[in-house]
Amino acid sequence: MLIILGEYQRGEIMNQELSRTGANEPQKKSKLIEIIIYLLFGFGPVTGNVILVLFGVLSNDFNVSPNALLIAIPAFMVPFAIIQLFSGAISDVRGRFPVMIFGLIIFGFGWFIAAISFTLLMFIVGNILAGIGFGFVNPVLIALMTDITPPGPKIPKKMGYLGAVAAIGLGLGPLFAGQIVHFGWRYIYIIFILITIACIIILFTIKRTTQKKNENLGLSVLFSHIDQEIRRPSVILMIFSAFLISFTYLAIIIWTSRAFTGAVSESIIGILLSLVGIAGAISGLVNGNIIKRMGIGFTLSIGLISLLLTTAFLIILGDITRSEIIFYVGICLLLAGVAGGILFPSIMYYSQILSPERRGALAGLLTAGYFIGIALVPAFYEPFFNTGGINAVYQVILIISILLVLILGLLYTLTKRQLE
Repeated sequence: MLIILGEYQRGEIMNQELSRTGANEPQKKSKLIEIIIYLLFGFGPVTGNVILVLFGVLSNDFNVSPNALLIAIPAFMVPFAIIQLFSGAISDVRGRFPVMIFGLIIFGFGWFIAAISFTLLMFIVGNILAGIGFGFVNPVLIALMTDITPPGPKIPKKMGYLGAVAAIGLGLGPLFAGQIVHFGWRYIYIIFILITIACIIILFTIKRTTQKKNENLGLSVLFSHIDQEIRRPSVILMIFSAFLISFTYLAIIIWTSRAFTGAVSESIIGILLSLVGIAGAISGLVNGNIIKRMGIGFTLSIGLISLLLTTAFLIILGDITRSEIIFYVGICLLLAGVAGGILFPSIMYYSQILSPERRGALAGLLTAGYFIGIALVPAFYEPFFNTGGINAVYQVILIISILLVLILGLLYTLTKRQLE
């Protein structure tokens, strides 16, 4: 029987499995679990980012302005982020698989509501439910990946792979939606429902029951785990760093897409945004090796330099909707993908080594900060967009990027001795 319940219990469970089934069986199960983790971790960004190319078609169907559709982003992201404050810690206490299966059921139901919606309000309700559901899944995937990975240099490598998968999903979502939308936007969400059902079936298949850690564990332990971590300065800096990464790297993607709406076709928008995913995936794949060979400080420096260069170049380009500079915008998006593919996996690595016995709680706090940032990006930048256009947005992003440099510098300094 195999279920990942925590570092201190994992060895005992693994030994029991080895004695009963031989050495190869748990390894095969771990590989299958790893594949499912990658699939689900990439599936989340795909579903969350298709909206970036649907502003036009949904505004026509619901008879609202494209700006009104921006509410779909916080509708998904706010509950998604809030639930992650607790879901990772819940999985530390009650186990990873039950939490994920519960979340996927709500997630699939949310996309069912979105698929049959005929008003903006109904569509928003579907996004809220989907956000709640995947909030029970996302941080648990990070903790589960660390559970099945031997301690040591493989952890940053696996975090890099997760970042690569997320980056692929980030780019694949708009590209996928940009092609399917020609047949009807509802088909996009029907496909999401079918994939979710398949994932639930697979998780039920590989799920194994085991003894609970302690029958008396409950909400008091859950909140105790969160409280102990949130008091640590390094954890606060980690959460704030994740928040600022979304306010910079992902703000570039969201508002570049918004600036293109009505001026560039959905297919081209999807192709351009897919460049972010390509660059992010490549960066994520090599991120672990860079950390191993050059250290986390050098790795963070590469990501920050890429982010600063991206924002500066976009400011210099001016009106990005001009057809003659679309190529250069694509280059900037590639550079943005490098920044995201390095920065977020590096912060995920921090979440898994600062407190190994409560890695689920830390993963939840990290991703909550990240997605709270994404939820606030539309509302925060909209006044700048309305008054000064996309160039004003990029200027504000540059200022926040400089703040991110300072925060990550503090985080690195504070945790350097612990990492060593």
